[in-house]
Amino acid sequence: MTTVRAVIVTHGSLGSALVEAVARVLGPPRYCDVVSNEGLSLEQLIGTVGIHLDGTPTVMFTDFCGGSAYAACHALQERHPETAVVSGVNLPMLLSFFTKRDTLPFGELVAAVETDGHRGIQRTVA
Repeated sequence: MTTVRAVIVTHGSLGSALVEAVARVLGPPRYCDVVSNEGLSLEQLIGTVGIHLDGTPTVMFTDFCGGSAYAACHALQERHPETAVVSGVNLPMLLSFFTKRDTLPFGELVAAVETDGHRGIQRTVA
């Protein structure tokens, strides 16, 4: 089974901070690229993210649906069928991805990542 690549595309340094947190829990992640949209037009962002798509199955994580990071990834997904875009990236989602990517088929991995990202959001009311 081919290792699925992660490309994390966010505003500012959010993606780098999330990968640093993943590294503290699991060790440095392999096959993981981080792209910030800082100072980039949409076209530049598409080009920058596109450099990381090489035909390897890839999950592109974005910070939220509708922003420039999401728009760039969505545009690239149309040209690269071996990709998926998941918005709302959070630490539980990334931990799920990095611990399951070598054991689940691509479609099941994307579904598990989404489920685990939702599961990581809890509300406690006093």
